[in-house]
Amino acid sequence: MPLLFPADPDPAGQGAVCATCHADGRGCLVDTRGGRAGRGRNTQFQITQSRVMDCALDSFVPGTDGDPDPSRRFLEYRAQAYSNVERAGELIWPGDFRLTEAQKAKVDGDIYEMMEAAALWNAAAAWNRLMDTGVWSSLVFTQPPNAVPTPARKVAIVKMARGADTTKLLNLKARAEYAAFEVALQEKGMELKLSTPDILGLRVPDPMPPGFSPFMTPLLDLTFANQAALETAWQGIQGTLEGRHFLFAIAVKTSTRSDRLYQALFEANVLKYILGYVLRGPAIRFHAHLETFAGADVIGRYRAASMTSLLAGGTPSKAIDMTYQALSPRDTAQLILNELPTFPL
Repeated sequence: MPLLFPADPDPAGQGAVCATCHADGRGCLVDTRGGRAGRGRNTQFQITQSRVMDCALDSFVPGTDGDPDPSRRFLEYRAQAYSNVERAGELIWPGDFRLTEAQKAKVDGDIYEMMEAAALWNAAAAWNRLMDTGVWSSLVFTQPPNAVPTPARKVAIVKMARGADTTKLLNLKARAEYAAFEVALQEKGMELKLSTPDILGLRVPDPMPPGFSPFMTPLLDLTFANQAALETAWQGIQGTLEGRHFLFAIAVKTSTRSDRLYQALFEANVLKYILGYVLRGPAIRFHAHLETFAGADVIGRYRAASMTSLLAGGTPSKAIDMTYQALSPRDTAQLILNELPTFPL
C-alpha cells in the first residue's frame, strides 16, 4: 500500500506501511546520519527519487488520462510528493527527522524531467492511435488541428537516460557516415561529438522495428516498472534510425544559471549540424523547456541564431527554435502534440 495521494485518513496504518518499506530497503528515504552520507556532508536523510514517484504517482501519469486533476502544475505534483516524504520521515523517526530544501533540490530536476517525459510519451501514444485508426482516444489531450491520420507518420518521444549515446540509435549506414566524419576530424586533432538531449522526438521508421512497439501504448502510472520503461526505452530502438527520423529535441530544466545557458545553445548547434549536414536529414527543431526563467536572461540568450542556418545563406533561424516555460505536464504535452502536424516529412 503506497502513500495515499493526497491525504491519508489513517496515520497509524500509514506508519506501519512506511516502516515496512523502510525495513525492506524500498523506502523513500535513506538514513545518512553517522557519516553515511560521505565525507564533508552534513545531510541527515536523502530522498530516493524513484520511490518518491512510485508512492505518489502509483495510479496515474501527471497531466494525462487517468489523472484525477490533469490541470495541475508540475510544482503541485512535486509538492505533494515531498509532503508524503516528510510525513513518512516523521512516522519512521518521530521527533528526529528533518528534510531541507537542498535535499529536495537534489532530486527535483530529475522528477520534473521524468514527469514531462511520461506526459509526452502518453501524448505520442494518443497521436499514434490516431495515425493508425483515425480515432482520437484521449479525454485529456485534444486532437491537433490539421492532423491527418497516416500510419507512416507515427512518432516516438524518447527520454534519453543520463549517459545515453545518441549515435547508438543510428543504423549501420548512418553510423558509418558519422564515423567517417569523426575520423576525418580526429586526423586533425579535433572532434565534434553528437550530443544527447534530455528528450528526443523521432519519426518511427516504416515498417516499424519491434523496439518501437512500447511507444504505441500509454503509460498508466509512474511506478518503478514504468519509470524503468521510460529510462530504458531508448535501448530498444538502437540501430534503427537515419538522420531523417529525427524531428525535435528538448532540453528540460527546472531553471538554469546564466553560466549554463550556453550548454543548450551548443547542443542545438551540434545536433543541427551533424543531423542536417553530416547525416543529411531535415532540419531538427530544438526546444528549451524550463519551469522558471528567473535568475538568467533566458529569452535574450536564446535568441541566438543557428550557426547552420547562417552557413546555409538562406533565411536565418534560431538555434533554439522554441523557449517555453513548462509549468504543467498537460499543457506541455499538448504544445508538442500541436506541433506534430507541422513536420513535412
